[in-house]
Amino acid sequence: MIRPIKIFLYFFLILLLIMIIDRGLSHMGISLVPAIWDPPLTAGDPTAQISLNSPPGTKEENDSVSVLTKPSTDNAVVVPEGIKTIYINDSALIAPPQFIQLFTHFCNRAEKAKEQGLLVRILHIGDSQIEADRITGTLRKKFQNRYGGSGPGFIVPFDPQHVNATVRLINKGDWQLSYSYRKNNYPGNLNFGFSAKAAWFKGESASFIVSPIVWKSQKLGNFTRAKLFVTTEKDSLFIRVRDNSTLLSSVVLPPLNDIQTLTIDQIPPEKKVTFEFTSGHSPAFHGLTLDGDYGVAVDNMAMRGRPWPGVRLAEHQLLKSMSDELNIGLFILQFGTNILPTRSDDYHFYYSHFVKELKIFNTLFPDIPVLVIGVQAAAGLSGNEVKPLQRARLISEAQRTAALECHMGFIDLQKAMGGVDAAILWANHKPPLISSDYMHFSRKGAYEIAIKIWNLMEALRTKIYEQ
Repeated sequence: MIRPIKIFLYFFLILLLIMIIDRGLSHMGISLVPAIWDPPLTAGDPTAQISLNSPPGTKEENDSVSVLTKPSTDNAVVVPEGIKTIYINDSALIAPPQFIQLFTHFCNRAEKAKEQGLLVRILHIGDSQIEADRITGTLRKKFQNRYGGSGPGFIVPFDPQHVNATVRLINKGDWQLSYSYRKNNYPGNLNFGFSAKAAWFKGESASFIVSPIVWKSQKLGNFTRAKLFVTTEKDSLFIRVRDNSTLLSSVVLPPLNDIQTLTIDQIPPEKKVTFEFTSGHSPAFHGLTLDGDYGVAVDNMAMRGRPWPGVRLAEHQLLKSMSDELNIGLFILQFGTNILPTRSDDYHFYYSHFVKELKIFNTLFPDIPVLVIGVQAAAGLSGNEVKPLQRARLISEAQRTAALECHMGFIDLQKAMGGVDAAILWANHKPPLISSDYMHFSRKGAYEIAIKIWNLMEALRTKIYEQ
């Protein structure tokens, strides 16, 4: 007779095996088990509406702590008379006048980037829907084919979850990764930038090696310029950068609270580059960019489990300094997946948080266009039947209201997919375009949705030039 404890152990081992197999198959767009979500918001509980993994007492919990939630009138963009809102494909893309003005400027800069030898950057910031360069990778190919450019763009130099799968990264030493929305054990004051992450190491020395992935596209691995973003709060930082046996750079950065950058030019294409660090107190590494010499760079900044970008938790002066160094031309924000499990008839609580995030972009970066991509169509089990999640429409409308209030462009992803019922159709497609959780795109689905986003942006660009 089998004892109950043995039955439990057998069941646990089988479940663990299924999850391991599912993790491997997920890279091929196949899923055996539903996605495991962060605890959803409770629409009737104000505390739950705010926290979403944020440490107690953070700016996301206290709505009154940041003066930057008020739009700046000094830096407001003056829109010429006669520019009217443009609607593309039955309002699948809405472009208000101020966004048209800024987006036109971005397109002009991108067109001249190759001729002028400049690099213009796009930051694609989103939730787990864009992890592992999904959606972003296809957009990067499209932008770089049109305007020039190469390389994967922004990465965090320690990536234990392999969120950004564009390069091979090998770390040596006791590396740590801290998040703006979680408690961390960094021994000092830790500020955060766009990615909401900061890498650091324990001990006095560490290193990492970055190199192209051989089976990825040649253009992705062809980066000739690297830029490291770091803060050295308490001690000097000695940095050596080499390509195999060739020394590319050897510098000492002084203790400084502000962001410091180290630029490495003329990196031999498709080579391993080693960064070595020595310091009595670990600095904070806010990111590393790997780009070509000119054209457009497209960065993937995925934030698993997040409902919004989290700029309220970032240090705003650090964001502005990084923006100047990165030469950002366009922000693309894609969130909402982690709100889908939250059942409510009114998503004003989500609008309230989302619009405060967007207003900070307006204040800090008044000359940079922001394109908000609404939440996708989704479905779920109702009894024994899979039905569309009608609340996805309400969440999208909350995002659209916030975006248009801040004069930002908005893509209605549900309309682009074919309507609120589209998730079931996409899941039944051969091969499936949505995984078995009816919320996350498969690899093929991510490619298809990226093409739809690109086509909408191209239609807008064409419409602007026609007018």
